[in-house]
Amino acid sequence: MTVRSDPNAPAGKPDTDEMKVIHKAMRREFALLGDVIAAVPAGDRATATTVAGHADLMMAMLHEHHDSEDQYIWPLLHQRDSLDDALIDTMEQQHEALADAIASIEPDLHTWSAAAQPAVRDRLSARFAALSEALTEHLDLEEDKVLPLVREHLTVAEWKAPQAAAMRNGPSGLRPLMLLAGAVLEDATPAERRWFLHEMPPPARLIWRVVGVRMYAAHVRAVRAPLTPGSA
Repeated sequence: MTVRSDPNAPAGKPDTDEMKVIHKAMRREFALLGDVIAAVPAGDRATATTVAGHADLMMAMLHEHHDSEDQYIWPLLHQRDSLDDALIDTMEQQHEALADAIASIEPDLHTWSAAAQPAVRDRLSARFAALSEALTEHLDLEEDKVLPLVREHLTVAEWKAPQAAAMRNGPSGLRPLMLLAGAVLEDATPAERRWFLHEMPPPARLIWRVVGVRMYAAHVRAVRAPLTPGSA
């Protein structure tokens, strides 16, 4: 049985709304990170470590998402839609700029998680705010201009290939996988939720229902606790 995130998507064409489900999670998490980091008290190393770990996971998710597009999507669009080469060039350039922004963040993130210094915290908060703004601009352009080209020029199998690569090369282990699933499912519509759960292997789907739901809820409470003082 085929389950689609967009029930109205044309049969035999890529269901590009699948990408929007993943984008929704990334928009939310990167938008929150700047505010969460800014709210961590100076010297609170335990919370800084928790938040930094979450940031690392989200950046790994973004890296694999973009790396799979770089390998599987952009080359095909360059081959089949040369009239839009400039647009695809922009996508590639934005990926490079986002990767450079993450590379500049990582050293400070690890320093901050070890000592929770306020100066490093404030610098990180500003950098994550800027990263979120750049990422949103990129995702908006991709959804508005590029996904229609994907639906027109790529087969379903070609569309699925980068998703499989991102899952294969992304964070592994029970906890990271359950947290990433939770991030995607948090704001998913019922149709999006049915699609995403259907894409999970049956054992992973069972694990999500038995332990993953609670694991993700506890993780979210811990990561976002600085935004609601007294809730920890």
